[in-house]
Amino acid sequence: MEQHEREHGAGGAGPPGRRRPPPPAARLRVLVIGAGLMGSQIGCEYARAGHAVAFAARDPARARSAVGRVLAEARDLGVFSPGEAEAAAGRVTVGDLTAAGGEPADLVVESVPEDLELKASVLRGPAAAMPEAVLATNTSSLSVTALGDRIGAPERTVGTHYWNPPLLMPLVELVAGERTDPAVLERTRRALESAGKRPVEVRKEVPGFLWNRLQTALLREALWLVEQGVATPETVDEVIRDGLARRSRLTGPFETAALGGVDTFMRVAANLLPQLSSATDAAGLARWTGRSPAELEALRRRRDRALAAELARERRDVLA
Repeated sequence: MEQHEREHGAGGAGPPGRRRPPPPAARLRVLVIGAGLMGSQIGCEYARAGHAVAFAARDPARARSAVGRVLAEARDLGVFSPGEAEAAAGRVTVGDLTAAGGEPADLVVESVPEDLELKASVLRGPAAAMPEAVLATNTSSLSVTALGDRIGAPERTVGTHYWNPPLLMPLVELVAGERTDPAVLERTRRALESAGKRPVEVRKEVPGFLWNRLQTALLREALWLVEQGVATPETVDEVIRDGLARRSRLTGPFETAALGGVDTFMRVAANLLPQLSSATDAAGLARWTGRSPAELEALRRRRDRALAAELARERRDVLA
């Protein structure tokens, strides 16, 4: 990848919590293994940024359809202009899984189901055939260290955990394994930034990293409140969506505690922490989440249109 990158000066500072887009990077060769919900969007974002993207998928015809849907939806949501979508389509190729050991790549992104041996099996070929490539896994909970050891290239293995839907979520968790080369971490950071992402570094590898630990802690307590009859699922969703998330969108937990008074938060925590759920599974979750396919699609579209509008505003603010 390094031979395909140019050094540029840093851009000017943007609003708090935002970064100006990095200077254009040289074209990278990106191999995306898996073209499902996550992989298809990840690859299309790299293609939009000007990189050459090859998808390797178990079912190439299905993968082509997925890529086409992503580009059409990105255009419909306004996150890709019509010209960007057309140009991105011209930078994409799709092949079967044998393509994962074919043409060389600078960056390999694995986005297959959450199974350590499956992820290792699709990365071993590229690891052996492409000794200079960064090997990035989109795992949300598995050990980057264990995966790197399984494929025999721990120094080149790095976690890039995208959040669903990746097309509309700017942040990506950047996770080093115990033996990841710092230079590989930096190369990955620059690749993500070139695609318009904001990498957030996980400084110590723990199960679930940052996002999923925080999300699952909240889900555990939400499930307890519903199961104990404290509130309905609809009320819990409303409190999170229109209450907690409305404020947390602007101030994180440490900022909120600083504004509200650390002593107050410490007293509340002392009273509440012993009372919170200690459940070790979410066995009852399905009981409270039933939706028809039509209801789920309407919910998804409402979410995605709101996220797209927010992303467009952020991009305008950064460029202002």
